[in-house]
Amino acid sequence: MKRERGISLIIVLIALVIISFAATALLRSTDTATLITGNLAFKRAALASGDAAAEQALGWISNNGSGTALYADLPASGYYATSADGCDITGSRTPADATDDVNWTSTASRANCAMYGLKVTPAGVAGGYSVAYVINRMCNASGDPLSLLAADGFTPMTCARISGGSTTGSTRTGAYYGNLALSGSSQVYFRITTRVTGPRGTVRYLQTFIAM
Repeated sequence: MKRERGISLIIVLIALVIISFAATALLRSTDTATLITGNLAFKRAALASGDAAAEQALGWISNNGSGTALYADLPASGYYATSADGCDITGSRTPADATDDVNWTSTASRANCAMYGLKVTPAGVAGGYSVAYVINRMCNASGDPLSLLAADGFTPMTCARISGGSTTGSTRTGAYYGNLALSGSSQVYFRITTRVTGPRGTVRYLQTFIAM
């Protein structure tokens, strides 16, 4: 009888240990789920903040799209007339070399990248988040995007563009001549890159392309 009581005690202790392990695993699972939910909330807030900054940048481009305002860099407005292919916008292309990074924290340029981000506070930015953006015209040089030569007078002007038009009245026929009429419209692409920083070391980059 005493031996049976001793075995029962051992079984109860083993059961308690198993239950404690199960409770610990359940607690950790709950903590992980809470952490994941919190991270998703931070990402959503960062995305919304980045969208708000991109909308502000889009409005700036629209307001300055006429005339020659966008033919040259306007760093104070976060605008650059070239695609700046030599710049590492997110810092991930050459992580060991910061000299070609966009300077997102101040108005000083890097040794191998002349761009710095414009800090903005548009409506829609979540509390605790800060945003900055740079706008790049997708051209190889400054100047009139419709000109054959850049502003320096000798560099061939090349821009990423979308063209369209009607072939009504055109003397061009067949695929040999392409699909543009003698008179058509041409829009140049712009790239808006937004950097969002927030709680828990959140850093998120968003890019938007538009044609104007």
